[in-house]
Amino acid sequence: MPKQIITKTDFRLFLDTPLHFWAFKHGYIPTKLPSAMDDFRMQQGQQVEALAQTYIAQTILPKYTCASHLQQVTFTWDCFLARMDALIKDETENIYDLYEIKSSSSIDKEDLLDVAFQVQVCRPTIALRYLYLVYLNKTYRRQGELNLKELFLCEDISEAVTELAPQTQVFMQAAQQIIIRPEPQGIQHCRKPDDCPFPELCHPDLPEHPIYEISRLHRNKAMQLEEMGVRAISAIPADFKLSGKQAQYVEVVKSDQPYIDRTAIQESLATLQYPLHFLDYETCNPALPSFDGYHPNQHIVFQFSLHVQPAPGAGLEHYEYLHSTFSDPAPTLLQQLAAHIAPQGNILVWNKAFEMTRNCDMAEMHPEFAPFLENVNARIYDLMEIFSQGLYIHPDFHGSASIKKVLPVLVSNLSYDDMDIKKGDEASIVWWEMVNGQLDEDEKAKTITAMLEYCSLDTLALVRIHRLLDK
Repeated sequence: MPKQIITKTDFRLFLDTPLHFWAFKHGYIPTKLPSAMDDFRMQQGQQVEALAQTYIAQTILPKYTCASHLQQVTFTWDCFLARMDALIKDETENIYDLYEIKSSSSIDKEDLLDVAFQVQVCRPTIALRYLYLVYLNKTYRRQGELNLKELFLCEDISEAVTELAPQTQVFMQAAQQIIIRPEPQGIQHCRKPDDCPFPELCHPDLPEHPIYEISRLHRNKAMQLEEMGVRAISAIPADFKLSGKQAQYVEVVKSDQPYIDRTAIQESLATLQYPLHFLDYETCNPALPSFDGYHPNQHIVFQFSLHVQPAPGAGLEHYEYLHSTFSDPAPTLLQQLAAHIAPQGNILVWNKAFEMTRNCDMAEMHPEFAPFLENVNARIYDLMEIFSQGLYIHPDFHGSASIKKVLPVLVSNLSYDDMDIKKGDEASIVWWEMVNGQLDEDEKAKTITAMLEYCSLDTLALVRIHRLLDK
């Protein structure tokens, strides 16, 4: 039987989860196909690569005395295959420099291992000298046409990749050994059942409350429990060492009774001042900055929903804004927001780090709104913290503080299930398609309705959860 080829993509899959790699190479069909966001990221990556190749040709190649720019060159060695983003052949010394392109704005170990894999594959065939990573400059701010010299950074990673060479060789040998195994038993599986593409292999007969629900459970702890034959939280021994919060969640699951610190919750909610504003943003973060003032990979806030309760027991007021053209939404969105948020009263959100960071970004780009946004941030109250800090724990949250997990348990008559848009990622994608002219007029009208309904439910969910907690 001929050896199966292991590509760079295969290698990264092996590094992530060896059993997923085995399943893919043995013809198993994943239960989860790439999402719309995955496709979006791939398209963004293709756009970044095209510009990066131009950057290499226009900015880097002229620095050589005599050289040629090669794109998407494929090399094989043993059972491995790697396609190089870019090589520059220094004709004067008959040697190559490798340029790997990434659409991220930082370098991580996975990027270095990616290049280390390529080096192992191509070095038997060509002489390599320097290794570079070309990636997006997070400090670049667009003004007018994209300036490629400033948009990209080119960093020499030769030394870092060389240090990883022995580890990479071990990984590659391990991948070779795994791929020839006829059965999956004993191959390392993933520990994310909700996202697993091969649950029949990684998580057969998964219990209702698996150990992977435990927040921040270290991989070593999970492996220790697995070696003990423990997969269900209910089977965790009483003397197994966990953090305080982890042990508390385990006790909630074992007792099948929620834990509610009503005193602490009431003390926290008592600090809130009316009018109460319930706020949610929807965003899209393309790799390339689309509008003046934006950085690469920066979130564009294109929509908000705002429910306002002027006083205890008062009726709700609802305001919303959705930007529907390909232009910077921030100026108009902020005008609308400033018109409806009172100068006093708290602003309730779910996961304050997100909204507050977006406000800081918009304040930097539009300083005329900076005082308003700084005031908003000073009044933000994160309703999620009641759940993330363990003041309210319910077994049906399944270890999560996500509003998508909390809402159906606490407010059963509100649901995202029947909506055309159910997640923020979906809203982000359809907005991008809409403003880039990929939808016809009927589709655009339906999309706008669905987006408004989705974002409105996010803030109505905040209202209803707050109301239930404040009884």
